[in-house]
Amino acid sequence: MITFLEGVAEFVLVLAVALAAVFARAIDSRGFLASAVVGFAVIYGGGVQWFLIVAVFFILGVGFTLYKYGYKRRLGGAQGKGGARNWPHILANGGVASIIAAWNLLHPGQPLAAMFLGAVSASAADTAATELGLLSRSRPRLITDPSKTVPPGTSGGVSPLGFGGAALASLVIAAIALPLGMLRDPYVVLPACVAGGLFGAVADSLMGAMVQRKGYCAVCLKPTEALKHCGEKTKATSGSPFVENNVVNVLSTVAGAASALAIFLAFSYL
Repeated sequence: MITFLEGVAEFVLVLAVALAAVFARAIDSRGFLASAVVGFAVIYGGGVQWFLIVAVFFILGVGFTLYKYGYKRRLGGAQGKGGARNWPHILANGGVASIIAAWNLLHPGQPLAAMFLGAVSASAADTAATELGLLSRSRPRLITDPSKTVPPGTSGGVSPLGFGGAALASLVIAAIALPLGMLRDPYVVLPACVAGGLFGAVADSLMGAMVQRKGYCAVCLKPTEALKHCGEKTKATSGSPFVENNVVNVLSTVAGAASALAIFLAFSYL
């Protein structure tokens, strides 16, 4: 049970980090509130250690996004607004982790800590796979049909560099979680994070290839997966009209959390 002063300090910490992200243009002004909501849920549900994990994920994601941003923008695959996260993106990538943290506030336990690590690892791995995959010298291949190559940035496209980025991001989360004592059994941390990251990234690619909405802009006629482009609603050409990128991100973090929980339970019975 935290004291009143500890609670106030954590409140100030979350707001300070969110404000710093706004001033650094890592999130937009509307993303501030979403970032604060996720931060409050995580820090009060899991403590400062859990919040540090989310902070590392955010810094890692921004770093991967800004790496060779100009080149990725010329390819047409860079995030808009200079890489600044908006509120749907923040909730899609941090929402599952914040729900797990809130659940942990009511019923704390090691399985929830493992699920939290899996969810964060999945988000980190997916971001790294996407951003580094855009830099691959070889054309990505469709995960559901490896004989077919696709343009960089296509949902469902995978590459060795992208998988390497996913593994790297998962390992970074594990490297931070291990000294923080996120799990009582330190031998579970690495496999839980790697499983969560890789399974989450694969789930994201599979859903991107099979069910994610794809379409084109009615104004500039460029292919896009966004619901709006050039200020107008886009025209859907394939996939489910209700499954856009943020929905896929939420589901992939659920897959990451479930994978990490499976690893935790398997080690518990060894």
